[in-house]
Amino acid sequence: MSITAAVAFGQGTVFFANDSGTLTSPPDRLIRFLSTGLGATGTNVQVQLYYGASTAAEGSLVAVSSAPARLRGSTTTIPGVWGSGGDRTLSGFNFGTAVTLQVRAWDIAFGATYEAAAANPLNTGLLGKSQTFTYQIPASAGNPPADFFMVNFTGFKLAGGVVVPEPGTLALAGFGAASLLVLRRRKH
Repeated sequence: MSITAAVAFGQGTVFFANDSGTLTSPPDRLIRFLSTGLGATGTNVQVQLYYGASTAAEGSLVAVSSAPARLRGSTTTIPGVWGSGGDRTLSGFNFGTAVTLQVRAWDIAFGATYEAAAANPLNTGLLGKSQTFTYQIPASAGNPPADFFMVNFTGFKLAGGVVVPEPGTLALAGFGAASLLVLRRRKH
């Protein structure tokens, strides 16, 4: 292994990609359209990696300093995969540290960042995010590049202008609504 390769996969580094050559399936690691379930495409959709300490809450994750990747164009033979990924540096974390990661995607017509697009009241574009997941930074730069893959990443769906809640969130919301109905009936 050359010194250049060792530096490329140094401390606080992850290989940001979801293609089948990098990450094998299952689980499904594609970004999909909520409306059709098909692999998402569109170079107007940016894909960014967020990170934080292993105990970090989703709201405290920060974007890597590297430019976002983009979904592949509509003529791609591998929809649901982003291009221009590659090495991403997780500043402030050492070899052997576990960190929390999340992948977020948005239509750049509605904001330069995920947060701007999510807050834009006119957003009818595509917006979505993965579940948070744990990534173990390899113990040293001498590990093979495959050790730097996001193996715990699972795919997610893009919805038009709204974030798709996780199933647990939907279940909790349903339970809350049912509880309110029961309480309301008891008052009458």
